[in-house]
Amino acid sequence: MRILYWIISIPLAILIAIFAVSNRALVTLSLWPLPYEIDMPLFLPIMAALLIGLGIGLTYEWFVHGKHRRAVKRMDSELRRLRPDETGSDISNDHKVISQQKAS
Repeated sequence: MRILYWIISIPLAILIAIFAVSNRALVTLSLWPLPYEIDMPLFLPIMAALLIGLGIGLTYEWFVHGKHRRAVKRMDSELRRLRPDETGSDISNDHKVISQQKAS
């Protein structure tokens, strides 16, 4: 899995660097209701928009899958409560319970 991460990450980082270097022309960003204008390289507003969109998408997914995370946490705690500890004394108790069930 780690090698797949590097196979995807390295070319993506190279593409982002090439994009940033090739789009250095200055653009004027005017903040409409305000009388301010900002001159910046073209890649900055594009990258900022991508990062803001990524943040919004990740936040949305985190909220949507919250109920599933809570259900998994609840099931995990219930499983730990129901499952005996991994000690030797519990194994002997398990054998007693099994022998009592066979006797009935």
